[in-house]
Amino acid sequence: MYFPEDMTFQYFFFDTYIGYFLQALPIALIVSAVYGFIRFKKDKYAPLSRRIFSCAFVCYVTGLVCLVIGLDVMNIMWYRLIYHMDPGISINWFGGDIDFVPDFWNHLNGESIGNFLMFLPFGILYPLTKEDPTWKQCVVNGVIAVVVIEILQPVFNRAFDINDIILNTLGIIVSTTVLMIAKRMLKHKSRE
Repeated sequence: MYFPEDMTFQYFFFDTYIGYFLQALPIALIVSAVYGFIRFKKDKYAPLSRRIFSCAFVCYVTGLVCLVIGLDVMNIMWYRLIYHMDPGISINWFGGDIDFVPDFWNHLNGESIGNFLMFLPFGILYPLTKEDPTWKQCVVNGVIAVVVIEILQPVFNRAFDINDIILNTLGIIVSTTVLMIAKRMLKHKSRE
């Protein structure tokens, strides 16, 4: 991996995708651990695998919320924690753009691919947290999550973009379909 000579820790941690992920990871792990502790005490009779996948799903959703809605809040929190000073930035509430034009095919780039990949885990983890989910239930719940997140983004100075909804939904559809096919194949194979 190549890092420019003038790349500082501050730039890496506060202005790169890897840095954003590293900021969200501890928050997601803590929330997941608290959820897991509560879930394991409360739901002793659920299968262990479902409880573990539930924790993984909560970790994933928490990280997702941190990255797509709470990025500015997270940046300020980490800056104050690391440097013990005010970063000199503020959150501009209700400052996001709105784009209703579906045109992602005209400019396929890293952001478009990231929007597709970002919701692949949803289509795998969500069904594994349920006893016997249907494909339709998983996709509908995934689309609801995508739309809610996208509607909230302009509140947090991010953009509402129909392209994000389409690409996130495609990620959910692809991963849910692959998981459901794999589950059917495993059931069919176990019957033989």
